[in-house]
Amino acid sequence: MIKAIQEANFVVIKADNKFLSSASALYTYILTLHKKVSLVCENEIDKRLLFLPWTDKCRKIVPSSSDFIIELDLTSSKLYKLFIDNNIKINQKMATALYAGLLLESDGFLNSSVDGTIFAIARELIEYKAEYKLCTKMIMKSTSLSALRLKAILLNNMILSQNATVASLHVSDEILKAAGAGLKDCDEVMNEALKLPHVNEVRLVKIDESDKIIKNYKDVS
Repeated sequence: MIKAIQEANFVVIKADNKFLSSASALYTYILTLHKKVSLVCENEIDKRLLFLPWTDKCRKIVPSSSDFIIELDLTSSKLYKLFIDNNIKINQKMATALYAGLLLESDGFLNSSVDGTIFAIARELIEYKAEYKLCTKMIMKSTSLSALRLKAILLNNMILSQNATVASLHVSDEILKAAGAGLKDCDEVMNEALKLPHVNEVRLVKIDESDKIIKNYKDVS
């Protein structure tokens, strides 16, 4: 990929919210090559990520004049390794974007996939002047009024079953509209419910769709 980028005239990076942090870092790298580059995210950008470099330049449609399109699906740790393996200098913007990605991918360094390698990368990114305090504030400590309203509704109506090991959160289009929130805002509440002492599974139940389970989180630690 790095060679193809270096040979291209106009690069487009396509990414969803999951890989937008990596896309921001890669966008910055391509700018250092003095090449034309565009960032494309067809979905609405997660508000927590709007602080990332270049998200204000994000497009919805791929420019027709591009000659190399990257459908980016690299985690921050993998992109970091790619940069290091290719002797690419990491500047502050790249380091900040990659650190933000680590936070998202690891649930703030708390999920079971975190190992010493992740912490080592985080330390190195801080040495590259990553704005880690800003990342933590915007990603781990930032929320919206609509999300808080939704959390209150869902937790108030939460039902525990199977000896309090399964938590069910009930939502509907009407509830979401009343809170001014979206389904994505339910994720934070589901993660909160997983913190209960005996809960190892959280189900999001859509009550206006015949009680269909639309999301299912499990504690795999």
